Amino acid sequence: MELLSHLLALDPASPRFTVYNESTGARLDFSAITLDNWASKVGNMLLEELDLEEGSLITIDLPVSWQAAMIMLGALATGVEVSFDDPEADAIFTSLDRFSQYEGHSDVLIVSEDPFGRGVVESGGELPNGAIDFGPTVRFYGDQFFHPTRALPELISSELPAGSRVLSTGWKDRAEFDTQVLEPLAVGGSVVIVAGLTTAERLEQIATNEKVSMRL
Repeated sequence: MELLSHLLALDPASPRFTVYNESTGARLDFSAITLDNWASKVGNMLLEELDLEEGSLITIDLPVSWQAAMIMLGALATGVEVSFDDPEADAIFTSLDRFSQYEGHSDVLIVSEDPFGRGVVESGGELPNGAIDFGPTVRFYGDQFFHPTRALPELISSELPAGSRVLSTGWKDRAEFDTQVLEPLAVGGSVVIVAGLTTAERLEQIATNEKVSMRL
């Protein structure tokens, strides 16, 4: 698909999205190939599992995480709109501890906080009645997406320098997500997200280790 074709053409294997979780000590890297695979899986799931279509609306009510970013990329691939706070959306992606806010909604997908993407049940939790376990569900879908897509630079405009490597401590809303994640990717750059409580000294260490060019 075309969404991340510019990154795949530039360098498909180098890290494009790196996330630190300071609460768990986890650090994960995602190359353009891996991002493309996840966007395809999520996009296929949105269309086939949830019967969504271009113009449908999902809500991503999740902590800062790599799963939230992959869901966003899948939505961009399909043309599905994304909110971070609309309880009336066609489908809700949320965490186990926030499920009660959406109980009774017809399509609620629970995303576990497992750093490697295991589902709620797989990581030892209990799935609420009526909810969909995101982890094992999305893995069922193919990592190729055969529907028409638009390239990310066509969808997201940015004044960031080409190839920027940006570090931030995560987003609170859709505007911040676009600035911190989508804009760097759109200009052929990369992203380092540090989630969880941290210190200025730790952020400086990560910035140095990751060779970032900009901090937001």
